[in-house]
Amino acid sequence: MTSDVITTPWFQPQMTGGEMNRLSQVIESGFVNDGPVTRDFEQAIATLVGTKHAVAVTSGTAAISLALMANGVGLGDEVLVPNFTFIATANAVTMIGANPVFVDIEDTRLAMCFEDAQAKVSKKTKAIVTVDVNGRAADYDLFEPFCAQNGLALITDSAEALGSSYKGRKTGSFGKAGCFSFSPAKIITTGQGGMVTTNDEDVYRSLLSLKDQGRPARGSGGDDPHPYLGFNFKFTDLQAAVGMAQLDKFEARVSLLKTREKLYQAAFEGTDFLIGGTDDELRLWIDIKVAKPKEMQNKLRTEGLDTRAFWFPITSQPPYAQASARYPNTLSVSDQGLWLPSGFDLTPNEIQKVSDLVRRFG
Repeated sequence: MTSDVITTPWFQPQMTGGEMNRLSQVIESGFVNDGPVTRDFEQAIATLVGTKHAVAVTSGTAAISLALMANGVGLGDEVLVPNFTFIATANAVTMIGANPVFVDIEDTRLAMCFEDAQAKVSKKTKAIVTVDVNGRAADYDLFEPFCAQNGLALITDSAEALGSSYKGRKTGSFGKAGCFSFSPAKIITTGQGGMVTTNDEDVYRSLLSLKDQGRPARGSGGDDPHPYLGFNFKFTDLQAAVGMAQLDKFEARVSLLKTREKLYQAAFEGTDFLIGGTDDELRLWIDIKVAKPKEMQNKLRTEGLDTRAFWFPITSQPPYAQASARYPNTLSVSDQGLWLPSGFDLTPNEIQKVSDLVRRFG
C-alpha cells in the first residue's frame, strides 16, 4: 500500500540537546549581539578548516559577497561562477555590482571545469568562485596556481563542504577565502548564518570592517570611528551558542555520514546510479543519476521517501537567462540528478528500501 505521507525525509536539521543550555547562558549574560561566543565559534571553525582566521556573517551568500569585496572586487568586474550551483553563488556576485560569468562543470566531480574557466578569463575578470558541490572539491591543484599567476582572487564556495578535504587539505582553506553556510540542510546549523575563512591578514582585517559598518573592532554604537565603508552583516551570540552545541557532535556526524555512504554503496553494488567521489571527501547528501529524476522522485514519494532534485542551470533562471545548451555538462547533470534521503538518523533498513525502489523504478 502506498501513500503521499513522507516517512523518510530527504534531510532535516538535528539538534544535539546542548543548545538550550548554551542559549540560556547567552541570554543571562545580557549580551546577545556579535560578541565573545561568536569569537569562540569563529576560532572553532578556523581550527576545523585549518586557517588562521574565520569571520562569522549573516549567511553563506553574504560570506561570498564580503569575501569578494575584501579582495577588491566590485562594480563592473567579472567573476567566474559555475553554472551548476545554488543560485546564491551568482546572486552574491550580483549583490556587489559585479557580473557573474558562467562556466561549465566536470560531469563527474560536478565542480567548475578548469579548461572552460581558463577560456573565459578576460581583462575584466577579477575573481573565480569555485563551488565544492556536496563536499566534492574543485580541482585546486589547477585553480590555485592559475589564480595566483594571473592575479585573480580565488574564493571557494564551500557551503556544502565543511569537514571535507581535497588531497588531505580541508576545503575552505584554498585561495584567498573560503565560504561556509550554516543553513538547516548542512552538517551543522545555526538556523541561518555563514563564515569566511582565510589565511590572508589583509582580507581578514577588511572583512571585520565590511561586516560591521566600517569598524575594524566592535564599538559602542555611539562615538565610534568608522574609517572604512561597511555594512551590517554581523552574526549573533545566540546563533553562535547553537553553533557551538552543534560542533560538539561534529565528529560523530562525520562518522555517521561516512557509515551512511558505505551502506548506500553496498546497497547499490553492481549498479551505476551513485555519483562517486574520493575517500577524503565528505558527501553531505547521497546523490544519483537516473534517466527520469522527476518521475523517480514522484514514485519514491508515493512510498514515503522524500528526495530533492538537482538545481536547474543558473542560466535557465530568468535573472541570468541565456542558452544553457552552451553548458553541456551542466545541462546533462541537472537533467539526471537526484539527492536521496540523507538524514543523520537514516537507518540501514531505510537505505535498503531506498536502493531497492530505485533499482525497481530506475
